[in-house]
Amino acid sequence: MFESLKNLLKHFTGSQETESAVPETKSQPQSASTPASTTSAAEESLNQYISLGQFNLGLGSIGPDNRDDIDKNVLVQMYQSIAAGTFNVPANGAVPEICVDGRTKADGSRFSAPCAAGGTLSIVYGGDLGGGSAAGDVNELQLTTQAINTLKSKGHSTGVHGDDHGPCGCGACAKAPTIYQHISERINDIAALVGKLGIDVTESEKGSIVQQAKNRLGQAGFFAEDRAAVLQAAQECGALYEELVGKHNELGIALNTKPGTTIDRAAIRAKYGPQYDMFVVDAWAFGNAAKDINASGSDDDAQRIAKAITIQNVATASILGHGSLRIIPIA
Repeated sequence: MFESLKNLLKHFTGSQETESAVPETKSQPQSASTPASTTSAAEESLNQYISLGQFNLGLGSIGPDNRDDIDKNVLVQMYQSIAAGTFNVPANGAVPEICVDGRTKADGSRFSAPCAAGGTLSIVYGGDLGGGSAAGDVNELQLTTQAINTLKSKGHSTGVHGDDHGPCGCGACAKAPTIYQHISERINDIAALVGKLGIDVTESEKGSIVQQAKNRLGQAGFFAEDRAAVLQAAQECGALYEELVGKHNELGIALNTKPGTTIDRAAIRAKYGPQYDMFVVDAWAFGNAAKDINASGSDDDAQRIAKAITIQNVATASILGHGSLRIIPIA
């Protein structure tokens, strides 16, 4: 499935590397004195990238259009460098472990591991949505325990995160019921975006994923009322935990298909300034996770789970992010 995505992104990023419509500028906020021609060139370059808003997605607030502390010319330069693979570094692990969240721990560090929305919880939710089990006697906490134990048994490290703001500082976890609802209501928009990236979600797959989301939303007690309990359940199974600090400064979604790598967000901030940050989605790891979490052993089931993980990531971005968030492909 992701080979088609990788091939598409190679074509896309190939065009980006040869186009530099915006001259090199220093990292500073956009000002009223910025020449109109430069601003226009920046807008034109930004519009080459897919945004959530193009697909009627992006209900949240995180995104460049809600920021007054960035320079669009610098933003274009950052996007182009990311697309060219400038910030790719080796990742420890083969399945999603840390969250797409751009924030850091108090000491400024993050684990260097594959990223997805919610870290390993992306596999939990994707495995549930794509696996299609209608079992009404299992809940979210039990699925979390089962998934993490399965991944551990296959030699994978797992992880979740919170923050210093409240008991459940992971948006993918805190808003999991809302994300399931969003998938059930907006699957066509989500699938259209995913399709633009070269991944075909069939009508049958969409129907199966939506039905599973509706099943869980209608299942009494499936979602834990105490959202922090999900993070606790993961840790009790051995998942690593990060407490993140600060505010969200993400300005785009780095969609990485280079196997064995992730994005060095600290290097991005060091180059462009602390207010320039990115969500990171290491899509190359989704297939690995789907294969290892798939109980049936069927290739078709593994493909559907990988697509469901992708859909969960897009839906999470749509709930948390603004329509101006752009997707920056790295092939």
